Amino acid sequence: MLRNHDSDSVRRLIHRLRLFMKVLFRYIAFPLRLVHHLWRTLLRLYYDSRSIASRRRFQLIHTDGHPERVAGSSQPTMILPLSNHQPQVSPSPGPASCSSRSLLPVQAPPSSSSCVLQLSPAVPVIPQSQSSTTFEPFVPSDVMRYDKTPSINPDNNKYKSIPPKTIDFLDPRQQDCGDWRACIHPEGALYFHNPTRGIYTDSNLQNADRRCKMDSCMDEVLALTPPELQLCCDKIELVVQLAWNQKSKVRICRYYFIDHDKHLLFWLHELPTEKLFCGVKGVEKLSHIKYAVEHQYWQHCEMYPNANLPCAQLLKELKEVVVHASAETITTDVSLSPFDGDELSKILDLIDQLGENIGDTYSICVIARFMRYFVRAKFFNFCGLPAARLDADQTVYKKKKRNKLILVLSWTFNVAMFGAPQSHMEELRRVWVDRSINSPRWKNFNSKLSTEWSSITIYSTVMIAVDVSFLAVPSVSSQNSGSVPIISTYLSIFCIVGSLVVSLFLTRQNRLYGQESADTAVDFLTKMTGSAFGTKAVATVHGLPYAMLLWGMLYFMLAFSYQVFTSTPTLTLATTGSACGLVALFTLWLIYAARDFHISTRFLEWLRASICKARDPNTV
Repeated sequence: MLRNHDSDSVRRLIHRLRLFMKVLFRYIAFPLRLVHHLWRTLLRLYYDSRSIASRRRFQLIHTDGHPERVAGSSQPTMILPLSNHQPQVSPSPGPASCSSRSLLPVQAPPSSSSCVLQLSPAVPVIPQSQSSTTFEPFVPSDVMRYDKTPSINPDNNKYKSIPPKTIDFLDPRQQDCGDWRACIHPEGALYFHNPTRGIYTDSNLQNADRRCKMDSCMDEVLALTPPELQLCCDKIELVVQLAWNQKSKVRICRYYFIDHDKHLLFWLHELPTEKLFCGVKGVEKLSHIKYAVEHQYWQHCEMYPNANLPCAQLLKELKEVVVHASAETITTDVSLSPFDGDELSKILDLIDQLGENIGDTYSICVIARFMRYFVRAKFFNFCGLPAARLDADQTVYKKKKRNKLILVLSWTFNVAMFGAPQSHMEELRRVWVDRSINSPRWKNFNSKLSTEWSSITIYSTVMIAVDVSFLAVPSVSSQNSGSVPIISTYLSIFCIVGSLVVSLFLTRQNRLYGQESADTAVDFLTKMTGSAFGTKAVATVHGLPYAMLLWGMLYFMLAFSYQVFTSTPTLTLATTGSACGLVALFTLWLIYAARDFHISTRFLEWLRASICKARDPNTV
């Protein structure tokens, strides 16, 4: 009987354990399934991002085991203008994506070409399927010269000493580069030039296998080139850069041609324009696109200086552009020049010094760099079009209808902050015109902001001391904690501390971004104005220190006035009340006279119009 009882107890225990495990799994299974599903979703998103990144990133062909990376991105396609007598190139079936880097806003001179390049039917076209290379057009700003992956190992110390009688410091691999000549840019970058064919590349060709791959790619590119556009060192040149798509195992040949006579670039395949236009909207004319292409031309001349360029003529043209910009800067405060007056004076001094050493690579780099900025400014200002921007304050885009809710909220914030957002909005509109920035105005704008916030910081510090001192007055400290003077003083301290903290934060942000170039400022302001309020949000943030300081002063005046007018004799009350009323009268008069919106004037105009309409009903 005892054994049966024990066996029954064991069965009941097992049965209860089973029930417990079922209930436990019932309540745990659902969270586990959620976690499992979430984990699978995260892994799928991770591998999708990796696959997208692998399609957009191509690793350059290895040299000495150190790869260089090129970022690629597909963009909308178009055919750019070249000359008046050239037919159109049929696009290659290969992908037309090109790697790109963020560009900065600048301007350019005109050129006479306006037709689209076409490939002659007699030129043999290599089918993409028969070639192991994919051809992609790109622009000089996409050359991976400044974004290379670090490849120097600090632990490698091969030379502990220099051998005696060493007078040749050329590396053995630099001495044998075939037809290629290793060149050093004035900035220090190493690039290679084939002087016999007029070809440049940033790819490291100190390896024989890589030179063979480069030569085969060049042959394929030149096979697509029509006879009238064959390479010529003084007129037409070619820039080639090799990359490697590790996923598809396809060699990428990125290229562009240079036409020195027209100061333009051209391609044999369609070129995406998103990066070429630097974010400029409303580009519709080929004559306008010409300046964007010419900007890239001058950047090429800066990266690959050609001693055969007519330096004397280019220097004269640059001097004329700088002199005109200097005259415009002196005579008006809405100049479109990308440089201010002091910078233009320094550029003129440099031009005078270049006249003595004209023709070397250094002078070519200097001329090309300055021309690049002026040419880019022409593109950003729609130069040569009927709607061209002629003043720095002028917008060239049509105004869009504003949301009524946004307008009401903006007006409310402006009133609550004593008009600070509106004043900052006007200053910001003079700098951030059509989502582009004028460099001299950007510097002046940031210096004004730094001065304003620094002064507000001083005022806030003084007001904190005043509030704390007021709380220490015996007649105030002895009052109940819920009295009007104490509550108002607390609110004043909170507002003043908020003004101080926001001023310090904005001053720090201004030091980080305000001293950067106009191109970095464009990226920063684009992020800041991405909300529905747009530039109003930035103007409101800039006006916060001033508004909170004024609110702190008003709360302190409320506490002080309540303390004065509720606990003073009649004579003191009459005297202080008269003085307070007089000060308030003059303050309101100043505010009334300095305002932008005159209610009385508008009311009188409306009243006169109503009277005239009542007297003569036929008046419209």
